[in-house]
Amino acid sequence: MRGVGSIIKLFAGLFVIGLLVGLYFFVEHVQESFDEYQPASDEHLAQIVDEKDLPNFEPGQKEFHRALEFIATGRLPEAREKLSFIQKLHPNSPSGPEARRILGEINLDEILSIENMTNKKRHIVKGGDSFVKIARQYETTLDNIMFLNGLLEMRGLHPGDDLIVMPLAFRMMIDVARSRVELYEGKRYIKEYPIQRIDLPKFGRGTLKSKISLKTAEVRGRSYRPGHRLYRNGKKALAFQWKGRQFQLRSVLEADEEDPGAGVFISSNDMEELSMLIRLGNEVEMKPAG
Repeated sequence: MRGVGSIIKLFAGLFVIGLLVGLYFFVEHVQESFDEYQPASDEHLAQIVDEKDLPNFEPGQKEFHRALEFIATGRLPEAREKLSFIQKLHPNSPSGPEARRILGEINLDEILSIENMTNKKRHIVKGGDSFVKIARQYETTLDNIMFLNGLLEMRGLHPGDDLIVMPLAFRMMIDVARSRVELYEGKRYIKEYPIQRIDLPKFGRGTLKSKISLKTAEVRGRSYRPGHRLYRNGKKALAFQWKGRQFQLRSVLEADEEDPGAGVFISSNDMEELSMLIRLGNEVEMKPAG
């Protein structure tokens, strides 16, 4: 039995010695491989990754596509954040104009939504109230009252009726150089409307500042004020004074209409919307072409 035990111990010792020798040669091989390794140079990396093979994103393009994804999934606050980012940092990028247009639609939809009552009030009709009186009381427009309350005509007002009203404190900027009319609430951009035609006398280099002094609608060659029943179906116009001269913002002409003269012209639909949002006394500014 002792002889068998000695043989086992001998083989165990030889196994351990072989294991140590093998480990030694493995470490030597790893060391040689490490010594031979050289970091890739910048030139080599440039050959591996060619800039031409990378995606070529225009400024704001990724944010714009992300905004469209948010809109498709109903995440409008996130979409507004991305679109606002483009307006602040990349307004002149290829995505800039469309981002600004979509942002305007989102902003105005939120402002006019009756689900958003933060900018609106409720008025309980009393004896002696009229649409004109209510509009003056809350500094709003008749069109806006009708829109928010789903009314087609200004009739049937009775004591106890509950009306939603929205005070209008928008500021309008007519940017002649960029051919657009911009709507602001304080300093916050709301929406823009493309100018279709400009026919203005020279008014200097500085920004013209005034207030809306007249609102009319033209029906068969005659002009009517907002309180008149024919105003609803007429072609709207807004006017303001500056140094004794009157400037107008109005709808583009139809083919058979007589040219009314100087003014800034936008589409009929845009003019209808602006007339609903702009009241007498709202501030208006006009920037010259250059």
